[in-house]
Formats: sequence, structure tokens, C-alpha cells
Amino acid sequence: MAFNLPANRAASTGFAAALTHHMNQTFSYMAAGVGVSGIVAYLTMQSPALLNLAVQGGLVWFMVLLGLAFFLHKLIFSLQPAAGLAVFAGYSAFMGFVFAPLVAMYTGASVASAFAVAAIMFAGTAAYGALTKRSLSGWGTFLSMGVWGLLGAVVVTMVMGLFGMQVGFMQTAINLIAVPLFAAMTAWQVNEMRDTFAAYGQDELMRSRLAVLQAVGLYVNFINMFISLLQLLGQQRQ
Repeated sequence: MAFNLPANRAASTGFAAALTHHMNQTFSYMAAGVGVSGIVAYLTMQSPALLNLAVQGGLVWFMVLLGLAFFLHKLIFSLQPAAGLAVFAGYSAFMGFVFAPLVAMYTGASVASAFAVAAIMFAGTAAYGALTKRSLSGWGTFLSMGVWGLLGAVVVTMVMGLFGMQVGFMQTAINLIAVPLFAAMTAWQVNEMRDTFAAYGQDELMRSRLAVLQAVGLYVNFINMFISLLQLLGQQRQ
């Protein structure tokens, strides 16, 4: 995804070009992460042994995924950019493995449709965050609280499901909230790139670390949008 920012967004043409390069690099990393997840999910679904391992892990794999997410940003920011990219690739692969059983429940057409809708929504909100003249910094606290609340609801729903309780309505409600929430997160995070680049863009090491770190955030937003849309709109296999 390429962004050409208006001239009044930058103090100079050089700054605008550098910011555009940074954003393009960040989105390239994010897209690569989505590709890794897709490949691993496909390979997992093609292997009965791997798919069974993913299914049997269930809640355990999901909790490990959440635990890794808490430390991922700090870990990546402490590493050299190449090492940070390797960690991101590993996390993307694990994400594909964990969610493979869920994706396998739906028809190929449903998966493709959910992915296309998620991509369109992601591109639209990202473009808004990049091109709007408004600062979206005020969204940060509200959106972070929303994500924490959503995560809590997901964990509670999964635990209730383990005890045989009916959670269909809660799952639908969670997905209905998740799609606009992570779309808004995308707009906010892309908007914040301008501020972080203005502050740290002159330091190439810091800028490179930020590109990986911001790619992780955008990747998580997209995957959550895709999974939620799949569960809302997808048709399960018979």
C-alpha cells in the first residue's frame, strides 16, 4: 500500500518523501506477516497431524498467543531490526497455526470474501489515518480501553464455552464490536506514524525499529478484522 502525502503534511519535500518511504516499508512488513500467517495456516490445514495438534491445544495455544503479544513490542524494540523482523515472522507463523482450525471450519469462498472485505476496510481506514488533516491522538486511550475490554470478553467467553455454556450470542457481539474497533485502531496507528516519525525519523536505527513495531500493530488489527468478519459473514463447511 503506497501513500503520497499532501505537501502541507510535511515541513519539506525531503521530509514528506522520507515519511512516505517509512510508511511504505511498514506496510510491506505488515503484508509479509499476513502472507506468512496465510501460508502456515494453509500448510496446517493440509496436514491432519498439525491440524489435530492445533485443535487439541485450543485454549492453551490462544493464551500463549496472548502472552507473547504482551512481550512482543518490548522484545522487538530491544532488538536489531533484522532480528525484530525474524521475531515478527515467527509470531505471524504461530498466529497462522493457532487460527488454522477456525479457518478450516469455513468454505474457501467465505475465507476469500472475508479477506477481501477486511482488506478493503483496512485500506480505507489506513488511508484516512494517513491523509486526514486531523490529529487522532485523542483516540488512543479510548481505543486501548476498548481492546482490553474486548480481550477480557474473549477470555470469559472461551472459559464459558469450556463448561458447555451457550456463548453464541456473546461471540457474535464480540465480533460486531471487534470489526469497527480494530478499523479505528488502524486509522489511529497510521495517524500516529507521522508524530513518531517526526520525533525519531532522523535516527535510522530507531526508525527501522519503529517500522517493525508499527507493522506488528497493523498486522494484529488486520488479522482481528479478518477473523471477526469470517465468523460474522462466513459459511461453515457441511
